[in-house]
Amino acid sequence: MSAVTLAALGDIHANVPAFEACLRAVDEAGVSTILFLGDYVSDCARPQDTMALLRACMKKYDCRFIRGNREQYLLDYRARGGYWRRGTGGGSLLYTYNRLSEADFAFFASLPAVRREVFPGLPALLMCHGAPDDLRGWAAERPEDARRWLDEADAAVLLCAHTHRSLVAALPNGMAVNVGSVGLSETAGEAQFALLSGEVGAWQAEIVRAPYDVEETIAAFSEDGFLDEAGLWPVMIEKQLREGGDPGSPFVRRAYGLWMGEGPVPEEIWRQAARETGIIGT
Repeated sequence: MSAVTLAALGDIHANVPAFEACLRAVDEAGVSTILFLGDYVSDCARPQDTMALLRACMKKYDCRFIRGNREQYLLDYRARGGYWRRGTGGGSLLYTYNRLSEADFAFFASLPAVRREVFPGLPALLMCHGAPDDLRGWAAERPEDARRWLDEADAAVLLCAHTHRSLVAALPNGMAVNVGSVGLSETAGEAQFALLSGEVGAWQAEIVRAPYDVEETIAAFSEDGFLDEAGLWPVMIEKQLREGGDPGSPFVRRAYGLWMGEGPVPEEIWRQAARETGIIGT
C-alpha cells in the first residue's frame, strides 16, 4: 500500500505571506490533501485575500476544514452583536467582520468544531482547534485528556492548534500534534504547519518551518484602515511578527487586570497596559 502524506495548517490569522510560504512548502512536499484547523482570519490585515486563497486551495487540493474560535466569535457577533468597536479591545475583529462576505459567513457556519478523518489502511485522525470539548482548549498539552479523547474517537492522532506552539507528543495510544501557527508563530519570520506521513498502519508527524517576509505582512497594516480601526492591537502584532514570542497574552492580562469597571476596557487602560508590557514606549 502506498504512503499517505498530509499537511495540517492552523491559525493563519489573515497573514497572507505566511500562508503562501506554507503552501509553497506543501507543494514541495508533494502533498495533495490539507487539513485546516481554524482561525483563518483576524489579527492581520488581509481577510479578503485570505478567504480568496482558501477558496483557491479548495480547487487545487483535497481540503478538510474545521472551525476555530475566531470563526465562532465572528458568527456569534453576527447573531447577537456585542462590545466590538473601533480601538484595541475589539477593533481587529470588527475590521475583519466588516470585510467578510455573506459567502464567508456561510462557509464558517458550515464548519464542524471537531472532525474525524480516516484514510485507507491507517488509524483515524481527530481534528480540533483547541480541544474537542473547547475551541479555546489546549489539547496537546493535556496528555491524559488527549489519551481519553483518542480512545473515545477510536483514533490514533489528535491534531490541534490554537496555542500557536508547535508540539509532537507521544501518547500510550497514539500521539498529539499541535501544528503551530501559520500566521502568528512564536518564532519571528517563521510560519509553521505539520506534515503527517502514514505508512504500514501508522502515522509519523513533523513540524515544517517555512520562512517568509514579515515586513510584507506588516506593510499591509497601513492599507484599508487597519491601523486606524484596531487601536494598539496591530502594534502588538507587529512586535510579535518582528520579535517572536507571545506579547499578546501579558498585554491582554494586564489590561483586564487594570480595568475594574464594567463593559469594554477603555482605550486609556489599553495604552497603560501597552506601556507596562513593552508594547509601546513609556
